[in-house]
Amino acid sequence: MNIAGLVGLALAHFIVGLTAAQGGCSNVVTRRDIMTLSPQEWSQMTSVLQRMQNDGWFTYFADIHNREFNNIHGNDNFFPWHRRFLRDFEEVGQRYDPNFAVPYWDELRDSRDPAGSPVLSNYRLGGNGFGRCIRDGLQQGWAMAFPSPHCLVRSYDRGGQMQPWYSPEFIFSVMQRYNDMHGFRENIEFTLHGSVHLGVGGDMATLYSSNDFIFFLHHANLDRLWDQWQSWGHQWTMDGRNNAGSSIGLGSGLPHYGDPIGSTMQLGVNRMCFRYAGTWSRRRAGNSLALVSTPPMSNGADSAEAELEKLPLPILQKWFPALVSGSHGAAPVGAAAGTNNTRSTSGSVRHVGHFLVYPAPLTEAWVSMHRFDRRKVAKTMEEAREFVDVLNRAGYKSPY
Repeated sequence: MNIAGLVGLALAHFIVGLTAAQGGCSNVVTRRDIMTLSPQEWSQMTSVLQRMQNDGWFTYFADIHNREFNNIHGNDNFFPWHRRFLRDFEEVGQRYDPNFAVPYWDELRDSRDPAGSPVLSNYRLGGNGFGRCIRDGLQQGWAMAFPSPHCLVRSYDRGGQMQPWYSPEFIFSVMQRYNDMHGFRENIEFTLHGSVHLGVGGDMATLYSSNDFIFFLHHANLDRLWDQWQSWGHQWTMDGRNNAGSSIGLGSGLPHYGDPIGSTMQLGVNRMCFRYAGTWSRRRAGNSLALVSTPPMSNGADSAEAELEKLPLPILQKWFPALVSGSHGAAPVGAAAGTNNTRSTSGSVRHVGHFLVYPAPLTEAWVSMHRFDRRKVAKTMEEAREFVDVLNRAGYKSPY
């Protein structure tokens, strides 16, 4: 699509979007785990996405993400901007089907073996292209137009496999340890965000990564995690700085859109006319690992939390402070019995699981592309490996 075509799409989109913003939420859609969609629902979704591709919308969004790249990464516009971007994409989809909602990929559930995820099977998103055109799945045969004509490329970061991503337990720990947007954002952007982009590779490892529909699944999941963190006492937490180093807050305008950050902070109001399946009804459960990732087996997250709570108190205090303090609705560990939180050996049934594995670090090329502070990235990577070592030495095994 040429520049004139992009400008025409942008103008029409602005006029329709202005009307939608003024009208508020007449229809709140539910974003679901992609693996819960029925074959009929997936068929309907693929039809919408194909029509969006045919009409040039994937080019439109890839162009926006490419132009705004430095304004929306490596600074605290990251979460609100991507929430607004995904909602923009979703609103376009709803012109073809009013019930269209971007699904999410629960990547933490697949973190041990990402390439083996059913999300990457032929009947969903398709798999590896080994640095060439993908050969199956939703976008097989698509001709991407941005930044120049090409097929959609994927190139896993370990050849036919991917390096492991970050575990549900580690992200659960991050969400408890950081109460400011700046700290929370850095520790998600430097970890899960980057590892998924790099693991999939190809278009996903470029400035125009939104060519790949996996981008939208990935960022819907990151947004879901932010929504959970917000519900744990951080609904309106917005601090930090933009790409120019200036302080930003709820009244600051989002790059490209100009909307105030505050307009993105709460789901179901303003223009954020969506919610995530399974979260609203379970919010009273408080700070729960089950809200961070769906376990691969029945009660897996409950078993994991029970095992985490048996860790020695110093480990809990450092890595899972909410489990100790009882904040966010969680019962404080040992509050009733006055236990010292050492592991019980009195015949208790242990969940059979796996030791944690080291997650993939960011590459030097990725760090440079995002203009990250190398010292901060190195510190975060070191901390992630320490987390694995500490929990493995303590005998913790994960059901994920």
